[in-house]
Amino acid sequence: MSRRSARATLSNDLRSSMVDAGAFSLMVGLGETYLTAFALALSVSEISTGLLAAFPMLIGATLQLAAPWCIGRLGSHRVWIVGCATAQAICLLLTPVAAIAGQWQLAVLYVASSLYWASGLATGPAWNTWAEEIIPPVIRTRFFARRSRVSQFCLLVGFAAGGLLLAYAKRNAFVVTAFSVIFILSGIFRLVSAGALYRQSEPSAGRATKGHKTLRQVLLSLRGHAGGRLLMYLFAVQIAVQLSGPYFAPYMLARRGMTYTEYMFLIALGFLGKVIALPAWGRLAKRAGVGPLMWIGAIGIIPLSGCWLGLQWIEHDVLYLSFVQVFGGFAWAAYELAFFLMFFETIPRHERTSVLTIYNFTNALALVLGAVLGAGWLSLVGQSGASYLQLFGLSSAARLFALVFLMRVPHMDVRAVAMSLRTLALRPSEGGSFERPVLSTIDDDRTEDGSS
Repeated sequence: MSRRSARATLSNDLRSSMVDAGAFSLMVGLGETYLTAFALALSVSEISTGLLAAFPMLIGATLQLAAPWCIGRLGSHRVWIVGCATAQAICLLLTPVAAIAGQWQLAVLYVASSLYWASGLATGPAWNTWAEEIIPPVIRTRFFARRSRVSQFCLLVGFAAGGLLLAYAKRNAFVVTAFSVIFILSGIFRLVSAGALYRQSEPSAGRATKGHKTLRQVLLSLRGHAGGRLLMYLFAVQIAVQLSGPYFAPYMLARRGMTYTEYMFLIALGFLGKVIALPAWGRLAKRAGVGPLMWIGAIGIIPLSGCWLGLQWIEHDVLYLSFVQVFGGFAWAAYELAFFLMFFETIPRHERTSVLTIYNFTNALALVLGAVLGAGWLSLVGQSGASYLQLFGLSSAARLFALVFLMRVPHMDVRAVAMSLRTLALRPSEGGSFERPVLSTIDDDRTEDGSS
């Protein structure tokens, strides 16, 4: 390939990647984020709605374990990723069918959401490998920093547009129709994203992926490794967090009767808090080290769900929760940045894609265990406002207990390098968003900040 042709190919790849980032983020902001709200609008029970935020992710994380074999058979990351992106779009386009499915509406929501997460999570490790292949190291950090800003902007635009449309629809009694419009638009944006992915080059096309480790091999390699103990801490924290996490939306919308605008506003504040805090935490990690940042985040996330207990005595709940959400964004930013650096930086580069697959599965398994325990609590004591607040308090207590596992993690000599994150979903908990690292940016520390 001539130098001129190579420059043209790179220019096309960068432009298409930006389009993919924007369209994908518009889909996230408009689509999956409002799935639990849609379920509540269809009169699905609060416990079933909470579990809807958990079980599909585990099903998806389990199915994504087959992705390396599928990619090997296809011999192409691009074909696999574009196919999964298209499948994800179809899931979103079919989600409104739940509104006319009668007694099958919950089944439709579970199937659509499970396939959505299966196709979404299955692209993550493959996309990381492909992105490293087509984005040159010399521009990788700067490019993904710009790409992250485009993603964050589009995600907030999509999320705000969805919330405002739902608020208007509720005043004019066409909420279910508005949800249908939201999911159809998000599906269209994902198709645009798939088209942008298809236009990107793939130098390794036709060569099967090799060297991908199995679940058993990765777990054996982590045994006795500092990363293995860190993964145990993650598992404990996720169970504690998801004890309450899936039930914030039912509590906010069904129990407190918040408007869609208030719901959107509070989640957006958590996400903005995280976005604002990440560069500052990155600079702190460079000066003080990643270990202290891990402890700041681990301690910072402990009281977050327990803070909701204050709603028993505070009249201006939205104002109070605004401060809680912003603080939560700060705390989760420290926790996630430190965890991803400590976990992936200590793993050989060629093994990170395999480990990301296992990380997704472990995270989803903990999510379901926590959600089931939370459902058990609500089933046992009832679904009153007080029982929800008690559950939130229990979640904080469990996070405190999880520190026992962090204490067992040995000292890890980890560099505070630049790292970009991909936002896969917005949530009322977890600092407003659900993130995954762009693995190819972890080794490049040319920027001043510890995160992009």
